[in-house]
Amino acid sequence: MFTVFSPPKPTHDEARRTVAPDADEICRGLLKGEFRAFVQPKFDIVSNTILSVEVLARWQHPECGVLTPAAFISTMAREDLLDDLLSALLDQGLAAQVELRNQGQVLGFAFNLSLNQLANETWVSALIARLQRHPMSLSLVTFEITEDGPAIASARCVQNILRLRQIGVRLSLDDYGTGHSSLYRLCQLPFDEIKLAGEFTREVLRSSQHQSVARATVLLARELGMRLVVEGIETQEQRLCLAQMGVRIGQGYLCARPMPVECLSGWLSSSSRDFAA
Repeated sequence: MFTVFSPPKPTHDEARRTVAPDADEICRGLLKGEFRAFVQPKFDIVSNTILSVEVLARWQHPECGVLTPAAFISTMAREDLLDDLLSALLDQGLAAQVELRNQGQVLGFAFNLSLNQLANETWVSALIARLQRHPMSLSLVTFEITEDGPAIASARCVQNILRLRQIGVRLSLDDYGTGHSSLYRLCQLPFDEIKLAGEFTREVLRSSQHQSVARATVLLARELGMRLVVEGIETQEQRLCLAQMGVRIGQGYLCARPMPVECLSGWLSSSSRDFAA
């Protein structure tokens, strides 16, 4: 059995707020360090072993409580603030990765990155310099490429992705199956991992079409020599169904809800007893 971590519940003010924070408010939050790294584990759905985590952004808003990306990510993208957000998450996530290593637990950490960010050569150079200061193997760092970029990655994006690969960073195709260009992305960019979107998991028990797509994705990942992660696993029934199809790695509430990165070490220690049960 898994121990499910419940993150702080939204405050009453957050539930009532309907107007998205503006760019000035977001900038102030970035300067004050209000954007925090939360993590959600990726786990072996057969053995329950925790393999890695995805780093997710949360805004610890002074008035509204904990806000999810739905409240701020579109404004950040429009105002070119995603680089600042990723820098904050990298600092917190990589520091936590080192701390876990010092405690005897080596886990991969994954961060979200858009193709639009990869078009900036100067910024990518700074990112590479930051990563090369990390005292652990960069094969333990993954960038999940989101499906919000152009249908065909520019030559500059491809070159910058290759630069990241050359220093050892791994690449994942996020939300596979929901973007219009997923199949072409697999041919164009050197991915190590495919993440099947949670939309398929939610329907996998009652839709033969969704089951067929999941089985086909298992075979596709195997044929391409890529790791497959299935998102959105919330029930034991989903887990068993996917395991029977050959899926080995999952992510979702069945294992844990997103938790503050500083809570990860304690969660790993407490949940290890449940894995052995």
